[in-house]
Amino acid sequence: MSTFGGILGIARSGLMASQQGVTIASNNITNAQTPGYSRQRVLFRTGEPVQLPFGSFGTGVFTQDVQRMRNVLLDDTWRRDTAAASRNETSRDALQTIERIWGEPSETGLAAGLEQFWNAWSDLAAAPTSGAARAVVRQRGQQVGQQLNTFATRLDEMATQQRARLTETVSRVNALAREVGAINARIVAAEAGGTESPELRDQRDLKVDELASLVGATAIDAPDGSINVQLGGDTLVDGAEVKQIELRAPNGFPDRMGVALVGDGIGPVETLAVIGGRLGAQLDDFNDTIPDAMASIDAIAAALVTEVNAIHRTGFVGATAAGDFFDTTGPTALTARGIRLDAAIASNAGNIAAADAANEAGNNAVAIRLGQLRSTAVSVGVTTQSIGAAWRGTVTGTAIAANSADAAATAARTLADQTDARRESVKGVSIDEEMVNLMKFQQSYAAAARLIGVVDEMSQTLINLGR
Repeated sequence: MSTFGGILGIARSGLMASQQGVTIASNNITNAQTPGYSRQRVLFRTGEPVQLPFGSFGTGVFTQDVQRMRNVLLDDTWRRDTAAASRNETSRDALQTIERIWGEPSETGLAAGLEQFWNAWSDLAAAPTSGAARAVVRQRGQQVGQQLNTFATRLDEMATQQRARLTETVSRVNALAREVGAINARIVAAEAGGTESPELRDQRDLKVDELASLVGATAIDAPDGSINVQLGGDTLVDGAEVKQIELRAPNGFPDRMGVALVGDGIGPVETLAVIGGRLGAQLDDFNDTIPDAMASIDAIAAALVTEVNAIHRTGFVGATAAGDFFDTTGPTALTARGIRLDAAIASNAGNIAAADAANEAGNNAVAIRLGQLRSTAVSVGVTTQSIGAAWRGTVTGTAIAANSADAAATAARTLADQTDARRESVKGVSIDEEMVNLMKFQQSYAAAARLIGVVDEMSQTLINLGR
């Protein structure tokens, strides 16, 4: 292989290899800030040597493949960590929203409203014939009812918004699944010759990363270059075949929401029991967090209506037996959504009773008992405690849950960030490193070009010798 043609072939292979190295380094530099991009490295191999009687001679350098720098183990770890972080952050946000709805501690919150309501009854007990004291009792009772109404309205709005978010998340998951399936097909076709398609794989991994954050999806590599995306133990994407998910109310639970995997029309729809990531937290919030908050204020409203009415009905307004203080008609009367003053009280504060006997103007027994409700243990939901203590427990429980979710979210996000930093150390582009590579390939290119010049000089010398 000592002919001029052989040497020129070696020089040509060096030029091409150096040019390809410059191309890869340039591509890395220009995509340094591209989301999801994995740096690439060109792999070279020596040419097949030529065996001659007097020795073995090389034939130059050739490009073997373009390698995408990626660590599958780090990818899987990051997806698991980011799914946990996304779920905890979504739960934290919902609990913090409920905290803001409660608005405690505050001089205008329900705790203050209840205290003012009990104080108004105590003031009426001190002046049982006062019309002004009765007007204050009516105003304070109406205020407490309206506060509970507002809580229920805002929780209803929160539930409506959460349903909309669930729909959006499911739509996004379905869109991503279709895109992954389409990219799978392109990758299988592109890599049929045995070489990797880095750009397509980056596009696919970026979408799988988002699926992991949304639903805790995991990916399993297939021999043909495609991946299988698993969701809750079921297959969402298998090569180019894609299934879709939908929201569905579980049988017997119309107010709850679940996720179903839509089949190909042959079999029944399967219910997915395990959903992670943001969607898992959204389901928890819709099915448990918001209803639990509503149940807490409903229990307080029911206890308030029941206990106040029970005492108020033992009273008298002049010679007439008193009726209910709070309205008890309608299916929502004993809920935070429907609590309101009885029509007779709302229209005339004079119908508020202070006495427990007829025609006793100075009698204040009913007003005293109602004022004492502030510290009287009553039935609130499944507990026995004062109404104020039940409200404080609701606020405290929400705060504790929010703080716990925030701590879990912070810890999970820290783990995800640490894994991401390790992942970036493998797949991220270092501008300094690529500049060094550029100079290295530039020098190799110049050396190969110089080799062609040397061959030209040698051939000229040989030609001159023949003259």
